[in-house]
Amino acid sequence: MKSILYLLPLCLLACSPENEQVQDEHVQVAPPAKALDSIADTEKDAVRTDETVTDPTLPLPQPVMQLLETRYPGWKVPEIAAGAQQQATEFASGAAFARGDFDGDGRQDVALQLQQGKEVVIVAALQPQDGRYTLEELKRDILFNERGTLRSLYYLYRLPQGEQVQELHSMNEVELPHDAIAVGVGQEVNAYIYRNGAFELFSLENEE
Repeated sequence: MKSILYLLPLCLLACSPENEQVQDEHVQVAPPAKALDSIADTEKDAVRTDETVTDPTLPLPQPVMQLLETRYPGWKVPEIAAGAQQQATEFASGAAFARGDFDGDGRQDVALQLQQGKEVVIVAALQPQDGRYTLEELKRDILFNERGTLRSLYYLYRLPQGEQVQELHSMNEVELPHDAIAVGVGQEVNAYIYRNGAFELFSLENEE
């Protein structure tokens, strides 16, 4: 049976800004961080592809690697907790990465979680031009200490274009115009949908 996705917009204006709040100018997180809107000046190093279903273990594009190293020196892919990895397999995802056309411009983008120190940071790398990327920080949290090993409890996957979603506030059912980023922890899933030049955050529920 096809699941129905219910999207409940979280407080983007009235509530106090926490990790999940995403605005046009910046992303408010704790500790302080800004949206990373630098564009890599590196020349294109790979052939453009319109495919959005890609092996999530493939290497990141070189311009993305350079941006990440500049903004998050010493970053690495975090260890993923077993529960999060299992959740990701249900969506044919590798937990740490998700690929898709997240801004609707026909180019493949990537979302990933990275470890910097004791924190996990979830970032979207959008490709506004072939081979050139911008970074948007979506979420930041503390890594879970599992018997002395730091692990991420989060998993990422792609919500595909055309998915039927319903906003609980308005009860209006809409079809996603392009892919969106799903960020899950346990049974709780948030969706980051790019609209009007910025990511908007929604709470997502699955109904079997």
